[in-house]
Amino acid sequence: MVRGMGTPWVVVRQPGRTALHLVVCEAVVVGRDCEGLLLTDPEISRRHVQLEPAGSELTLTDLGSTNGTTVDGRRVCGSVRLVPGQVARLGGTTIERVDIDSGRHSAVVTDIALDRELRATSIDLVAAAVVEERPTLEADDAGTLTIVFCDIEDSTRRAVEFGDTRWMEVLEVHNAIVRRQTIRHRGTEIKAQGDGFMLSFPSARSALEAMIAVQRALAAWAGSRPADAVRVRVGVHTGEVIRREDGDLFGRHVILAARIAGAAYGGEILVSSLVRELVEPRGVLHFGEPRTIALKGLDGPHVVHRVEWAS
Repeated sequence: MVRGMGTPWVVVRQPGRTALHLVVCEAVVVGRDCEGLLLTDPEISRRHVQLEPAGSELTLTDLGSTNGTTVDGRRVCGSVRLVPGQVARLGGTTIERVDIDSGRHSAVVTDIALDRELRATSIDLVAAAVVEERPTLEADDAGTLTIVFCDIEDSTRRAVEFGDTRWMEVLEVHNAIVRRQTIRHRGTEIKAQGDGFMLSFPSARSALEAMIAVQRALAAWAGSRPADAVRVRVGVHTGEVIRREDGDLFGRHVILAARIAGAAYGGEILVSSLVRELVEPRGVLHFGEPRTIALKGLDGPHVVHRVEWAS
């Protein structure tokens, strides 16, 4: 949601990740483990910098980070004002202040000042690169794919409880399980942001089999290490999508999959009605009672179904 053309905009670039073009409407913390913009760069601190808008101006404050922050090569001590064209560097990540009026940065538009009663989740951050995206001229029709979004429930709180070292160990186990089952079931990793993943599969059945395997593997791991147990929520939807040259997928069906994942509870695989219709005739997979929900940014009620994966 754009709050006005005078609101400051930035482009966040991480190594190996798609750039995020963001409008900053309220003060937001950026770091590796925070309740603001969560990044995966291992060289940045848990709470590295804060971005704070004031009208059309933007202030960047280093929050006592370990490796420091520079703006145009000069180390930041305290707060500095970012003007269009300036670039802040934290670890391997850059934050560039851009002039949206120039029209040069229109690829991804998302609001990182979420409602105060809500917290950004890993799914929100992964989905940020596809919400309201306008594909470039190089984009083409990728056909029908099944899209999966997943992340760890309450990951920010759990990370604080565990501490850095233990949380990184848990995260490595979680990420390895997701990636192993994705490959095993012919899926593709489209994006990853901390504990959040966006995946694509050639069929609804392969996507559900992969996610069931993920849930069962995490449940087995939790049985042997209950103190380190985490609960993963999953959203799945099938539809025609658009693919850009770099492999990113876009379109309404991608957004729908992200919103379904955001409505799931920890330990739950939630699917759209279309996914259920595609896989149910074979009778191998079983579903819970239908649930009617509203999905943020999408009109009308939506019926979703829980996959019964435990047995």
